[in-house]
Amino acid sequence: MKNDKNSKYYKEEMNLNMYMDAVHDTDNTELILLREKTRYTDGANKIIQKVQNEFLEKRRNEEIDLALANKDKERFMKLTSENWKDAL
Repeated sequence: MKNDKNSKYYKEEMNLNMYMDAVHDTDNTELILLREKTRYTDGANKIIQKVQNEFLEKRRNEEIDLALANKDKERFMKLTSENWKDAL
């Protein structure tokens, strides 16, 4: 008879369930990679866009600081204009 209060019993059962899930699950990696679009595409694109914008903003700030340090008015004006992404 198994003791329900024995924590080792639950761990073994949990590990067995995880193993059985892994055995019975099909590997969808190839299917996901071959699809043009998945249910994750929109979320992933939003994250990628956010990271790219953060990188560009950081780079822009560094370039503005450099332009100020070098007293490069032309570069500063390009970086602070509406089309600042073109200047990078």
